[in-house]
Amino acid sequence: MDVPPMELSGRVPIVRADELDADMEKAAQAIRTQLTDWGFMAAEVPGIGARVRTMMEEFASACRSTEPRLADYAQSSVPQLSVGGTHGFFPYNSEIPRLANGVPDPKEFIHVSGALLADQPPGAGDVMRAFPTFGAAANDVFDTAFRLISLFGEVVRGMLPPGTPELDLSREATNLRVIRYRDVGDREVLAHEHSGIQMLGLQLPPSDQGLQYVLHDGTWVEPVIAGTDVVLCNIGRMLTSASNDRFRPSTHRVHTKPMPAGYERLSSVLFAYPPHKAPQWKMIDGEVTMLDATWGDFIDNRFKGLGDPQPSS
Repeated sequence: MDVPPMELSGRVPIVRADELDADMEKAAQAIRTQLTDWGFMAAEVPGIGARVRTMMEEFASACRSTEPRLADYAQSSVPQLSVGGTHGFFPYNSEIPRLANGVPDPKEFIHVSGALLADQPPGAGDVMRAFPTFGAAANDVFDTAFRLISLFGEVVRGMLPPGTPELDLSREATNLRVIRYRDVGDREVLAHEHSGIQMLGLQLPPSDQGLQYVLHDGTWVEPVIAGTDVVLCNIGRMLTSASNDRFRPSTHRVHTKPMPAGYERLSSVLFAYPPHKAPQWKMIDGEVTMLDATWGDFIDNRFKGLGDPQPSS
């Protein structure tokens, strides 16, 4: 399937890591136009690509390590609602998406949540201490990405009626997913068409192309972000619900061509959530309606729709 490339570097706002607040304020209108026209948002953050690449390569190195072993920190239960975040290492072939007909994605990944970085519950940060070089790089990327996605959130909130609550993105509940695809062989679909559960998602520059998005008019495009400093911000299903369908969830997928033995694709995305114990809300006819459920209930219900996870810890 031929999907046209969508060049973004040089045509989206530049947001400097050391001037995030000021630059995002200047870029707000351009970013709102992107969301209206495309269904997702983009900015260029000079230097972020190299920092993300270092983090992803350190994760790939940790995956290959035999002493210590990432497998010793593997998770079998998601989500961990009691402390926030869905954190820990998830082994190769451990995720089977809804549309995959029982076939697991050829990947292994780690969720680095703010709770994990704060060692909550005690011991959660053991994996970072076991792999300190990766831990330091992930902490650095998490800090910048969380600040950036919080500012994207304020831009989006400005498109909603006056009185819309703050998105209340929680550092503890937010997680950074770092992914290593491997042993791809002749597969062309690495991640089936999907949208995220979270309020907002921040796609960081991957090691290779293949990430594709559907625009509002139904056209699929492939944003050119591999090897760049361009980040994409996605609308998740939480924000679709909270906005009473004012924003549709950003739909995307990962495709590739058959690859030779030894091929790997590294990527990372930040999933930003409100506190799991906070009540759900929805803007209906310009008024805030509080729902008799928490955002943790929203997550739990969506995970049930994606598979049969073990009970929350």
